[in-house]
Amino acid sequence: MADFLGSLGFLKRVFSPSLLLILTHVLLFLHPGKANSVIGPEEVILAHVEHEVEFLCQLSQPLNAEHMEILWFRGQASDVVHLYQDGQELFERQMVQFQNRTKLFTDAIVDGSVTLQLYGVVPSDEGPYGCRFHSDNFSGSAIWMLEVAGLGSDPHISLEGYKEGGIQLRCSSTGWYPKPKAQWRDHRGQCLSPESEAIFQDVQGLFHLETSVVAGGTAPSNVSCSIQNPLLDQKKEFVLHIADAFLPGASPWRSAFLGTLAAAAPLLLLVLAALAWVRARTQVERGVAMLSKQLQEQRRAEEEQRGRLTWQLEKLLMQLDSRRAEGQADPHLDREEKFP
Repeated sequence: MADFLGSLGFLKRVFSPSLLLILTHVLLFLHPGKANSVIGPEEVILAHVEHEVEFLCQLSQPLNAEHMEILWFRGQASDVVHLYQDGQELFERQMVQFQNRTKLFTDAIVDGSVTLQLYGVVPSDEGPYGCRFHSDNFSGSAIWMLEVAGLGSDPHISLEGYKEGGIQLRCSSTGWYPKPKAQWRDHRGQCLSPESEAIFQDVQGLFHLETSVVAGGTAPSNVSCSIQNPLLDQKKEFVLHIADAFLPGASPWRSAFLGTLAAAAPLLLLVLAALAWVRARTQVERGVAMLSKQLQEQRRAEEEQRGRLTWQLEKLLMQLDSRRAEGQADPHLDREEKFP
């Protein structure tokens, strides 16, 4: 720039004022400053479901944009998200899915900076966006990508009933985006293979998940169900404590019954054990149904719920043992009754 000003001083001594004016405009044209351009948001913006997101667009050099056309678009300029023109907002060309969901902030428009707010974000908003500044002597645009993520509800575990090998548990949660990942773990932190898993989308595009597992063992166990959002790298988890007395593999009367069968005990013991097993299974299924209902109703206080669940399970086992003892003490049972 110093050389440029020096050249103007030399020309002033050589040429007439009128010719110098013409040459000055030519030299300014040949020596332009840094070209103006449009600066948009970051290349990728992450928005949360049901929250709002802001798109800041500005000129690289301060310039009054009050009388420019400023357009926000989705993918291509014909898909209008919001339009500002001749000092006012025009909603006639706005896409239906963005109507009543945008708000324009023009506090800094004299410096070439404007912000568009999009609220009530939904999964279908995901995709490429752009903004464009346009006037008679300038036109420029910026492009970016919008990603959408939703952190769903807390997992809910329900007791589905007794199944050979353990207790069937079901875990469910709603409101996730993108598709979540579920994981069952035992008290040692080891992954458990799910018995089933189903994921489906609702009309808003949010994912709902249901998964089940059969939990069993020979020791008290904490079974956890965690659901993770792969985009946010965040998860929600629920832990359920299952008393060892309730697990079929650890039940004393069941172990005694299986040992008796292996040793070919007398028919009377087989009959008594069979009756005890039938009664126990019926009581267990009833108890599981009752506890499942209680678990659903008492979800607000998890710690109190877990304590109540353990107490109920132990009570059921005591009832089963009591009934088995009563059955063994009954001398009038029919010795000819067949094992079911």
